[in-house]
Amino acid sequence: MQLRMARAALNWTLKELEAKSGVGRNTISRYEAGHDILASAVASLEKVLVDQGIVLFEGDRIYGTGVGLKKGQSSKR
Repeated sequence: MQLRMARAALNWTLKELEAKSGVGRNTISRYEAGHDILASAVASLEKVLVDQGIVLFEGDRIYGTGVGLKKGQSSKR
C-alpha cells in the first residue's frame, strides 16, 4: 500500500493519521519506510483511508500500483 501517497492525497500529517486510525506514528513511519508491521495495523490504516475516499491500486494492469481519491471527495480534517 502506498501510504505516504494516500496521506498526501488527503493532506494528512502522521499525527492526523495516527489519531484517525489508532496506529502509532512510529509504526506508520516504519511502514512508509518499507518495513513490515502487524497485519491488524495495516488493516486499520487501510480502513480509515478507504473510508475517506482513497482508492488503492495494487498492481492494476491499467493504473499500476498507487492511490487515487474518489471524485467529489476531499480531506476531512
